[in-house]
Amino acid sequence: MKSVFGFSVKDIAEIAVLCALAIVLDRFIRIGVGSTGGSINISMVPLYVIALRHGWFKGFVAGGLVYGFITCLLDGYGLQTYPLEYLIAFGSVAILGVFAQKINNLCKLDNKKDIALSYLIMIGLIAVAAIIRFLCGSIDSVILWNLDWPGAFVYNAPYVFISAAGVCVIMCILLPTIKMTNNTFPTSYLQGTK
Repeated sequence: MKSVFGFSVKDIAEIAVLCALAIVLDRFIRIGVGSTGGSINISMVPLYVIALRHGWFKGFVAGGLVYGFITCLLDGYGLQTYPLEYLIAFGSVAILGVFAQKINNLCKLDNKKDIALSYLIMIGLIAVAAIIRFLCGSIDSVILWNLDWPGAFVYNAPYVFISAAGVCVIMCILLPTIKMTNNTFPTSYLQGTK
């Protein structure tokens, strides 16, 4: 289980660089939505790369714990927003990590159906993670910001789903490169070492 739960120095370094990149993308390449937070951005791309290379556990640690906590502090809306809007919402990238080995194995095959299936799995899981993020933001909007449910949905839907669509396109473009990187520099998770 070390491949799932253990962190090598190489894992920590790679995850740290990708988390830092996600934070930079969140801070500097974004379109703000509304005065109470939310933005259209592509900061989830490095987090999904972590999940595809290192699996669900390290994806959750990177997305929910590291990236989520740091961006929660930087956004300045208070730690009461952390559990739903940061920990669970950004930790949802781990869903892609559950299927990382399957996606990587399908991409290794030269069969076009298998490669297409890997893209469909990835797109579907990014959509599921976006729905989780949307629901978390909407629940917090009702509980913390006193919006009604329709208002919460209207506020959160545009930036979450537009961001997810952009991230999905970029991940589809990057998947062959991620596949090549996984083959050249496999992680312990993808190798399945004990």
